[in-house]
Amino acid sequence: MSEWHKCIVEFHKVDNPDDPDSLILGSPATAASIAEFEKAIGYAMPDEFKQLYAEYDGFGTSRGGETLWFFLPISKLPEHTSDVRDWFQETHPEIAKRFVPFVDWGNADASGYVFSETGTLLPGIFIFEHESYEFEKDQDWEEFLVPVDTSIRVFLTE
Repeated sequence: MSEWHKCIVEFHKVDNPDDPDSLILGSPATAASIAEFEKAIGYAMPDEFKQLYAEYDGFGTSRGGETLWFFLPISKLPEHTSDVRDWFQETHPEIAKRFVPFVDWGNADASGYVFSETGTLLPGIFIFEHESYEFEKDQDWEEFLVPVDTSIRVFLTE
């Protein structure tokens, strides 16, 4: 059992204690699909992202024959990224284009990476909290894009 597999299974058990067998694991993403995604969003994803997706192209829960993706498959990320960015694109266009979400909380919140103005990765995993967003240009973006963990591994294990 790989380290990623172990992290995901344990995370899923905690999140779905009544239905631990509902875990859906995506097939490995290809290096080409990851590179295509990076090209589409304009940022090089960190190694932890590439390693996770090279093993599992997303994971989620099966409910009533439908997969509710938590870590979205690469094929769904461009649309998801666009949808999340649309929330604050008008008031905060600079930070919107630098937020790359890959987790869908299913309630309009999303988690992912934030890149600096120079294109370097800001440390940690951030969550977009739609309830905290005020649709005001003078709102500090750090009020609605909040760092929550230092890495994907920590995100999945704590």
